[in-house]
Amino acid sequence: MLLDVPNLSVEEITLEVENLRAKVSLDARLANLLQLSAGADVSIDKVKLSIKGVKADVMLKVKLDNVAAIIDRTLTTIDRNPQILEGLLRTVDNTVGTVGNVANTALQPNGVLSQLTNTLGQTVQRTVDTAGNLVERTLDTTGKVVGSRNLGSVLNTATSGLRTVGETTNAAGQTVRRLQDASGSILEVTLDAAGKVVGSRVVRGATGAASGATGNLNAPR
Repeated sequence: MLLDVPNLSVEEITLEVENLRAKVSLDARLANLLQLSAGADVSIDKVKLSIKGVKADVMLKVKLDNVAAIIDRTLTTIDRNPQILEGLLRTVDNTVGTVGNVANTALQPNGVLSQLTNTLGQTVQRTVDTAGNLVERTLDTTGKVVGSRNLGSVLNTATSGLRTVGETTNAAGQTVRRLQDASGSILEVTLDAAGKVVGSRVVRGATGAASGATGNLNAPR
């Protein structure tokens, strides 16, 4: 890095000195081929220096040869080994997909409230649809839905088997109610002024995760 100042100008320089005192003594001798000695005693009480109107052209030069070489080597390596970039893109895609799946399961309607395994080895899940109904669906070993039944509104604790464990009001004035099922899962539903379900999310599964628990359940009727 080089800092170059080709042009520099100063409009005014003012120097103020107060109480300048100077004593000079001189001792001169002629014998033995002349000998001179001098001394001075100087004292100053206050000095003020003022500089105005400074103008300068400054040029900063930075050599980026090493940085350019590093970038060039990096691009050359990627060009010769494209699998590096492909692997990176796959990693990013997998990460985004995983985050998206977790968000859809835990926060969106149809999030899994509980998950059990029946005697036939099928997976039985309880989810909440967009209308706020509790839905029980049965999946085979390949993940295909082979059965589904509507258990009624999550607000109807008599048919849904849920119980209210808490209720608050959010910033929009909507009622936020928390319901718990027999497995310990916690469902949070948001109600509008008319008491209609406008949103729901699973905040805790039976094992503390939104995916629910795994256990045994008799085959669905």
